[in-house]
Amino acid sequence: MRRDIHEHSCILFHRLQQPWPLSSHGPYLGQMESAVLAVAPQARIINLMNDAPFANPRASAYLLAALNNYLPENAVVVAVVDPGVGGSRKAICLNIGDRWYLGPDNGLLSLLVSNAGVENCFLAGLHESYMKAASASFHGRDVFAPVAGLLVNGQSPDTYPLPVDGMAGASWPGELAEVIYLDGFGNAMTGLRMRNLRDLQGVVVGEQLVKPAHTFSSVPAGALFCYENSLGLLEIAANGSNAGRILGLEIGSPVNPHMLPGRSKNP
Repeated sequence: MRRDIHEHSCILFHRLQQPWPLSSHGPYLGQMESAVLAVAPQARIINLMNDAPFANPRASAYLLAALNNYLPENAVVVAVVDPGVGGSRKAICLNIGDRWYLGPDNGLLSLLVSNAGVENCFLAGLHESYMKAASASFHGRDVFAPVAGLLVNGQSPDTYPLPVDGMAGASWPGELAEVIYLDGFGNAMTGLRMRNLRDLQGVVVGEQLVKPAHTFSSVPAGALFCYENSLGLLEIAANGSNAGRILGLEIGSPVNPHMLPGRSKNP
């Protein structure tokens, strides 16, 4: 494997198997951070998020791909949304440019490959020796975090090569017309990129057409609207209110972009 880590950033993107709010409390995040620091005490750890879509690697994959554009270079990303933890799914290590990604082979990392192109990626499976001392239910702490520490140190973990186009989620589409994340304000991110919706007239949610606006202050208080969020994704919101509650949205709720007649949803 390549050894080109020069900085000491470790990014944690995860959702443990307890439903909200338990996953954002308790000792779990601290244990993952401690496992990184035990191997690489000089590491700079950034907790990117610990409320990724619960037990949903598919929605999480589109969210991680959008967030990836705003991560530092020369970073190691530990991505764990892993309902199959302790089962037969592989533990994988992915290299794209100056970044490394660690996580389960359940589709969570697949959109990163799709966006970068297969020829620009190197994928490997973590050797089974890393699993021998691991608990059955906490590979974030016992497998991925310690290996992240090795990579931060510039060391190469024991791996075996895997075909990038054979990883789970390789056939998933580049965009997803569904809600992929609901934040604490009730704003609903979708898996659609606004740059590919140049003639958007609104988005249909259930039977309701939600029209586009530039930002929250562009609409009256309480009004629903859709807009390009800070990640470049189509997001549904309500000015000063909770769009998710108003529309009955949840992770996986379908959305249907409404375009000008004769115009495609993609450029």
